[in-house]
Amino acid sequence: MKNIINMKSTLFSAALVLSAFANNFAQEAAPAATVFAGSADMYYKYDFSKFDNSKTSFTKSNDSFELGMASIEASHKVGKASVFVDLGFGTRASEFTYTDTTTTFMVKQLYVTYDISPRFKVTAGSFGTHLGYELVDAIDNKNYSMSYAFTNGPFFNTGVKAQYTIGKYNFMAGVTNPTDFKSAVTAGSTQKTVIAQLGYTGETRSAFFNFTSGSLNPVSTANKTQFDIVASKKISEKLSLGFNGTYALTSDDVIDESSSWFSVVGYANIALKKNLSLAYRAEYFDDKDGVVGVGSNVFANTLSLNFKEGNLTFIPEFRLDSASDKIFTDGAPQKSTAYALFAIAYSF
Repeated sequence: MKNIINMKSTLFSAALVLSAFANNFAQEAAPAATVFAGSADMYYKYDFSKFDNSKTSFTKSNDSFELGMASIEASHKVGKASVFVDLGFGTRASEFTYTDTTTTFMVKQLYVTYDISPRFKVTAGSFGTHLGYELVDAIDNKNYSMSYAFTNGPFFNTGVKAQYTIGKYNFMAGVTNPTDFKSAVTAGSTQKTVIAQLGYTGETRSAFFNFTSGSLNPVSTANKTQFDIVASKKISEKLSLGFNGTYALTSDDVIDESSSWFSVVGYANIALKKNLSLAYRAEYFDDKDGVVGVGSNVFANTLSLNFKEGNLTFIPEFRLDSASDKIFTDGAPQKSTAYALFAIAYSF
C-alpha cells in the first residue's frame, strides 16, 4: 500500500490497523485454555524364586498381571498465575501417597504458582520431591522398576517454596509439612520440614544439589536430614549418563544416637535405533544400620529395553539384586534374587 496516498485509502488503512489491534487485544484478554495430559502403565512380573522378593516400590507381585497407574494431569495459566493438578488411579498411586487414607485414587500433586518476575516464582501446594533421579510416573523413567534410593524417599512435600533462576542456575528453598504428608493434622505433628536446591542446567548436562531436613516419623522424636546429588550428561546422540548419590542421617531428640543409610546409583541409556534404546541401572545401597528395614548392603543391576511405537512404550526388563545378608527368600533365606518383567506405558 506504499503507492496509495489518497485520503480515502489512508483512512481505510487506519481502520484496518485499529481492527487488527482490537482483535489482538481480544485474543490476549481471552481466558487461556486448560491443557490436559496423562499416562497409563501395567506390567507382568515373574520372580525366579517363585516368591515376591521386591524390596523397592511399585513391583510387589509375582507371576501376576498388574495395573500400575493411570495419571490425569491438568494445567492452566493466566498472566502470572498458574495451577497444576495431577491425579493418580491405581496401586502405584496408592503406594506413592501411602500416608493418605488407603485408596487407589489419589491426589499426587496439586499446586499454584505465581511468577513474581521472569526469574522469581513462588509455589504453594503439594508437589513431587526435588530429590532423586527417578519420577513416579512410569512413562518418565527408562527402567520400570524403581531404585532403593527412590523407594526410601522422600516422595512429595506439601507447603510453600520459592525459586530464583538466573541464566543456567537456579536456587530453591521452602518450608513444608512433615515429608510425605499433605496435612500436618494427619501427620500428628506441626514440625516443619526445610527443603532446598541449588541447580545448573546446560545444553548437554545438568547438576543439582538437594537438601531436606525434618521429622522422620512425626509421632516420634526421630529426625532425618538428607543430602542428595543428581547429575546427567549427554555424551553423544546415542549415549547419555545419569548419577544419583543420596545420604540420609537420622537422629533422636531423646536417645543420643544416630544412624544412616546411603545409595549411589548410575544410569546409562544407549539409543540403538530411533525408537529402540537400552537402559542400564547399577545401584549400591547401604542400610546396615537397618534404618529403612533392609538391614543389609545391596548391589542391584537392572537392564531394560525401551521400544516405542508412537505414544506406546514396551519395556522388557531383567533385574538381579545381591545382598551381603540373606534378606531374600527361595523358600529359604537367600542373598540374591532375580526377576523378569514386561511393562507397557502410554502417554497422552
